[in-house]
Amino acid sequence: MPKPDKLPRGATRLTAAVPGALTAVLLVGAVAFGATSLRPASPTAETAEAAEPPAAAAGADETKHRLDHDSRQADPKPTAAPAKPKATATAKPTEKPKPTPDEDTKQVAQQPVATAKPKPAPAQPKPTAKPKPAPAPAAPVALALEGWVKDTKVKLAWKPFGGDGFEYYKVVRSTDATVTWPAGSGDTVIGVIGDPKAPWWADKPACGTASSYRVFAVRSGSGGYVTLGASNVVTLTAPCAPDATPHVPKPITLAAEVRAGEGIKLAWGACAVDGFAAYKVVRSKTNGDPRYPLNDGTELIAAIGDAGQLHLLDAAVGPGETWTYRVLAIGDVGHGLVVLCESAAVSATGQ
Repeated sequence: MPKPDKLPRGATRLTAAVPGALTAVLLVGAVAFGATSLRPASPTAETAEAAEPPAAAAGADETKHRLDHDSRQADPKPTAAPAKPKATATAKPTEKPKPTPDEDTKQVAQQPVATAKPKPAPAQPKPTAKPKPAPAPAAPVALALEGWVKDTKVKLAWKPFGGDGFEYYKVVRSTDATVTWPAGSGDTVIGVIGDPKAPWWADKPACGTASSYRVFAVRSGSGGYVTLGASNVVTLTAPCAPDATPHVPKPITLAAEVRAGEGIKLAWGACAVDGFAAYKVVRSKTNGDPRYPLNDGTELIAAIGDAGQLHLLDAAVGPGETWTYRVLAIGDVGHGLVVLCESAAVSATGQ
């Protein structure tokens, strides 16, 4: 190793220019930069210096120049500790692309929404139990009553009584909606039924006037009848029948033959009309127009139910008596008896 006083010129000048710690740092650099020139080529330092080629000298001058320039740029203050090498940045993992607003909406919609459970109501103190009242007596069994109108009649039907002790149904009609049994003012018992399985009735009230109905299930007791059940009240109005078309009798012939000492023989034509009931033969001494039903001065002398019998001998005729006769056929065509056929009035005098 060369002695300190034999160091290269560049190193000596650096020591003089750079004080303190910086001197040592720069000195190390200078040594490293010109290390090849510091090694002796021969055993003596003088030989090395004398044998130094021009190129080495030029390199030393260049080193000196650089050190001088660095010394002028250097901070006279102590050099701070060298900064620690920065850690190599690690590659970050590739971030997934953020979902679009529509995708966020779908994700939110797909996630179940937690429904808040309702909080239980605070327990309320139970009221003190009151003593139960004594059971009320059983109410009468209701009989569901229905009613309707057919033609000029009222039809009634109700739910059968299913209890014990039944004896009768009492069907009551009233002129007002207050229907009682026993019957009160305006109430009329129109039906008494002893069969519990026959819950129906028909009535023909006054037409055009409202009538109220109620049914009672009763039994006899020591103090009279006891009501076991009662129905609701039904109010109905039966229409009046339309006025019947006046029936015009069919004319038939009538002949009177006077037989001396026997009387007057009558003969008439047949009444060919459906509904025939009988022939009515009438006469009168005072009324020239005898009728049936009977009018003033007219008497009925025969009622013949055989539609094929078409003659009659009136033997109750005295000589010189004049009688006026008429034959009428009576029958029913759906709304009561009417005159189906009639003859003209015929007079004859007995001999």
